[in-house]
Amino acid sequence: MRRPGLATLGGLPAGLRDALAIALLYLVAFRFPLASGRGYPEAAAAFLLPAMIFAAVGRGRRLGWVFLGVLLGLVGIFYWVPEVMHSKAPMPYAAAYGVAGLFFAYEALGFLAVAALGRLASRRGRAAGAFAAALAVVLWEACAFHIYDLSMGAPLGGVPWLAQGAAFLGTHGLAALLWGFGAWMGFQAARGAGPRRVLAAPALLLILLAVFSVLWRHLPRGRQRALDVVMVQPCFEPGLRRPGMEEENWALTDAELHRAGLPRPAYATLVLWPESSVLGRDDRRPSPRLRQEAQRRGVAWLYGTEGGLFNLLRGEAAGQASWLQAKVLPMPFGERMPGPAPVRAYLDRQLGFYSQEPGDLGPGSSFTFTTPQGPLRAHPLICSEALVEDRVAQGLRTAGGDLLTNHTNDGWFDRSAATDLHAAQIRLRAVETGLPLLRATLTGKSGVFREDGSWVLWGEPMTQATHSFHLAWTPVDTPARNPHLLRWLLAVLGLGLIVTASKVQAGRMAP
Repeated sequence: MRRPGLATLGGLPAGLRDALAIALLYLVAFRFPLASGRGYPEAAAAFLLPAMIFAAVGRGRRLGWVFLGVLLGLVGIFYWVPEVMHSKAPMPYAAAYGVAGLFFAYEALGFLAVAALGRLASRRGRAAGAFAAALAVVLWEACAFHIYDLSMGAPLGGVPWLAQGAAFLGTHGLAALLWGFGAWMGFQAARGAGPRRVLAAPALLLILLAVFSVLWRHLPRGRQRALDVVMVQPCFEPGLRRPGMEEENWALTDAELHRAGLPRPAYATLVLWPESSVLGRDDRRPSPRLRQEAQRRGVAWLYGTEGGLFNLLRGEAAGQASWLQAKVLPMPFGERMPGPAPVRAYLDRQLGFYSQEPGDLGPGSSFTFTTPQGPLRAHPLICSEALVEDRVAQGLRTAGGDLLTNHTNDGWFDRSAATDLHAAQIRLRAVETGLPLLRATLTGKSGVFREDGSWVLWGEPMTQATHSFHLAWTPVDTPARNPHLLRWLLAVLGLGLIVTASKVQAGRMAP
């Protein structure tokens, strides 16, 4: 007699076959961009992933197969982590692979918990299982500790009209839709429902996203803004402190300003350099020369630098005081050891590490500069800060902003897919906030994410480049900016779970 879950196909146990399918879907959903350059395969895989997971658990597969599938998927998209830790930390290969394994296992355990809660709730009905899956994935994404913030809603950012749903629900809301409808489809398939019932879930999801896209076109708009932008991608070795870094960046900038005929009288010119573009000096100190560098070129200038234990951005423009902002959320383990101060100090001593100090958000956390059309505020985000939806929303509520900038040092990841993964995870910030997001990287790929969900990235990783373009946009007043969005989302999903589970229970108890 065969054991449950060990039916074979092609010599493979059925559970292993399901695990490999889950891993493949996970990989396709987050391998941005695919060779086609189009985002539909990403979006489809992001929906089919939870459908596959809950079809497997609905057929009685052991949760261990789900854990294995997600674990393999995580390895597929984060394969570069051990090599980065070995070459950049530096760390022996054995330790690098061991630490990476803990990272993969921890993140996979979170999705194991999501699958377990969905399966448990499905005993009260398929709708209850779907609401439980949606609620659990939001709790895992938004409320749990993560080294790298990864949203399951991000793949919808590959298609502009699908991405526009983020203006209403945010990336966590899109994740809830994908996992709720995906779980519903998976449970229907597992229990032998007909094609119409199985396909009802993706059909309703597409209809809902299409409605959001139509509604997006009718959201309130602000007045049109415009400026010229110059981005410099110097391709410096990450973490290397040496003289002449500022001069080399200015040489690239001046050549691009000359080539593009900038600045122009009718528009301000914003010059963006990436994170870590100037290292080896304390840029917290006053320096009239830095303001003069921007003034004599007629530009506003934002660049990544350092000072003490702070990862800094500094801004300079004619006629105003120097602007400084430290990274508010240093990345755990990579930039700052987590935990209470005594634990952090102990880990720093043992590893020979210096944890960065976090900056504070305040009314002055957006860089304000003058344009012919009036003052303009750029709200900058340093590297991984742009991954965190709440950090961006909180910054805009605190300091305001007319556009977003992201200054990142992706040189740590060499030519791996990490820079694309980072880009895929931050692109929905533009749709959520209704503002364009300008991405300036140390080694590539730099680009622009628009408030309507469209985007462009240039070049390849580990390349030197300069880019100039005219940016015109109309800010969109999006519901996703509401500070209570996450609470409302959790409340609606929780209420849906209670109602659907109670209805089934009441039906069973009725005479």
